[in-house]
Amino acid sequence: MMHPRQYLALILAVFLLLSFAGCRGAADVPEGMILASGDIVDYSLFVPEDWIVDQSGGVVSAYKSVQDPTSVSVMAWGLPYADSTLDDWWESYREEFDAVFTDFTLESTASTLLDGAAAQIYVYTGTLGENTYRYTQIAALRNTSVYLVTVTERADAETDHQEEISQIREAFRWK
Repeated sequence: MMHPRQYLALILAVFLLLSFAGCRGAADVPEGMILASGDIVDYSLFVPEDWIVDQSGGVVSAYKSVQDPTSVSVMAWGLPYADSTLDDWWESYREEFDAVFTDFTLESTASTLLDGAAAQIYVYTGTLGENTYRYTQIAALRNTSVYLVTVTERADAETDHQEEISQIREAFRWK
């Protein structure tokens, strides 16, 4: 038989557990997604809940599965000049592709927003070794940095990941 104080202690413990569980920000995570980024970055990257968050490389990233290595990562770096534009950044970044890829093809570009910040989507393919990959990069300027959300997938993949890429882009949030 429990003493009344033990009942009170149990009720308080349950209440505290429930209140802490509610403070974890679960309401901010879009339905069907999980948080892939941590507290030390100034954005929140969400991925579909069946993806695997990969924190082994020091970069915020996640991938679909071992069988489907489609992945997403986020990187940021400072611009050399405060008045640099996304076009300036792309031109300097683009120059490296001929040295890295055997066959580089820019498939499309489009303007968009990344949680309200002006952004550009670049879709391109490139061959590394024996494999050709499709990259969807969303580049956004924020303050004096370029944030680059990169989705990498095999160009010959049988699965179309466009819906997931759209979900990832739409769920992205600045802190």
